[in-house]
Amino acid sequence: MKELVMTILTAGVQLAVMAALGYAINFINAKIGTENTKKYYNLAKTVVTAIEQQIGPGKGPDKKSEAIAVIKELTKNKLSDEEINVLIEAAVKEMNLVLKQQKLEQ
Repeated sequence: MKELVMTILTAGVQLAVMAALGYAINFINAKIGTENTKKYYNLAKTVVTAIEQQIGPGKGPDKKSEAIAVIKELTKNKLSDEEINVLIEAAVKEMNLVLKQQKLEQ
């Protein structure tokens, strides 16, 4: 019974996070434009991947702080902390999905 409740709660939290990220990406698109959003998102994916390779698994807060600093520097502070946070979270989510998919295929 506990496992069923935990599974339901986990699924609920995942849905809430996905909805929040979707809303946040739409908000950023409206604020900075679709073309710039794609450019900044690709930058965030590159930064997140590089930091993951450099630091390795674990140490999430340290990696996030490093990613925020690098993105701020590369964008010359054109993005707010909230926008950078959303881009990083989306990039991490995508990276985790790709890694999970690769593990399933092996």
